[in-house]
Amino acid sequence: MRFFLVFLFASVLTISLSARPKSYDSAVSIVGQPTFTSDVYHDPPTSRSLSEAEGVAIDPTSGKLFVADSSNNRILRFSSASAYKNYAPAEAVFGQADFESVEANRGGSPAADSLSYPATITMDGSGRLWVCDYNNSRVLRFDTAALKPSFTAAADAVIGLGGFEAATPAANSDNITGFSRPAGIAIDSSGTLWVSDPDFFRVLRFDNATSLPTIYSGPASGSLGKIDGGMFVSDIGNNAFGARVWGLCVDSGGRLWVADPSNHRVLAFFDPVTQPTAGLVLGQPDFDSNDLVSPPGPETMNNPYYVTVAPDGTAWVSDFTNYRVLGFLEAADKENGDPADIVLGQPDFVTADGSGGYTARKTTNPTQIAIGREGSLFVGEYSPASHVKRWSDPVTVSAPKAISIKRSNVVIKGRSSGAVAVEARIAGQGGFKPAKGPVSRWKVKAKGLERKTTSVVVRARAFDGRTAVARVKVQREN
Repeated sequence: MRFFLVFLFASVLTISLSARPKSYDSAVSIVGQPTFTSDVYHDPPTSRSLSEAEGVAIDPTSGKLFVADSSNNRILRFSSASAYKNYAPAEAVFGQADFESVEANRGGSPAADSLSYPATITMDGSGRLWVCDYNNSRVLRFDTAALKPSFTAAADAVIGLGGFEAATPAANSDNITGFSRPAGIAIDSSGTLWVSDPDFFRVLRFDNATSLPTIYSGPASGSLGKIDGGMFVSDIGNNAFGARVWGLCVDSGGRLWVADPSNHRVLAFFDPVTQPTAGLVLGQPDFDSNDLVSPPGPETMNNPYYVTVAPDGTAWVSDFTNYRVLGFLEAADKENGDPADIVLGQPDFVTADGSGGYTARKTTNPTQIAIGREGSLFVGEYSPASHVKRWSDPVTVSAPKAISIKRSNVVIKGRSSGAVAVEARIAGQGGFKPAKGPVSRWKVKAKGLERKTTSVVVRARAFDGRTAVARVKVQREN
């Protein structure tokens, strides 16, 4: 029997793996607080709570979420399912003997299984967790971190000190050995590790970091930053950092992005190993400026502490004291001082309101940003009652509202975005059944429509269970 085809003329929408939210979009889930409006401080902490969470990372091998719960001197690990659920409990804790303990170094001296204010964290492609153990003046590596046991997880390697029990900060000199207090960390696909050392205004490079000895206290392979008089100094320019060089990211093209908060800018080093000068600055019109602008605009920043580049090339910046996250599309192709394209956490580019409590749309003091395997955006929040919010593509589905037919069969066509599946339920014919064709250009073949009016419900479903619904009224002509 011949089908009557209904065509929808609309722009083609496809499923995006960038999860790129639009300006002032709402977050879709939260970890660390019961609701988006909650501001609950837990003392003692629990498996669900966070305090001054600085570091956020996603394990590419398992999809698990790791959060550096900095003030509680621990790292929490959430399962790949819990990472996308509101107020989910962590499945494991690193650095403490239970979920209620908070003391630095478990109340004693540094050890392989202890932490003292872990700051930024990152994961490599093999599932290793790299940690800036800030107050212990060291970087720790946890192999197969997704499988480490709770309460007793021990680091497999330490960089910057002569042993797991040591905690002596390095001195500021140009011999690039050791750290004062490491804060930012990133690793590229070849194993080159970058670590920011803000007290000394520098970024250190460790080639083949995974091949270093279990205990490595030797010099770095190289450095970025300005040297004057045998030590690193703070400055502006394209080869220097301010007083608090912090978050780092290496994008898929090997470019190193550096958050330089005290200079109110983000720098991009296009070939950081061979060329120690930045090729791009965002947040300032040129390399010799470090102006603080109030009120803000799309081209300004105020203490940007973190930067992360998504697989689609969007650079996301935690503009800390402007209480917002900025998104720069195709960031590597920007010119110096170009404006951001997206703002999260504030209703527009000229508002910097950190008062009035939390909502799903609002951010105050955002910290590290991580990209989920499917493209979700995870953003930490620095406060005593901390949390991690997640933004993801909105789920949409479109279909004609009404169709008139002369026969008992029809093909309904539509579009969807942000979904992994589309299904339809035809009144009087049971439950939901999968639609045909690509998810973004779905179609439903409806047969046996003998009623004068038949209702068809089309439902698009995201990977995390969020849904969007469209309703179609099919009317038989006499």
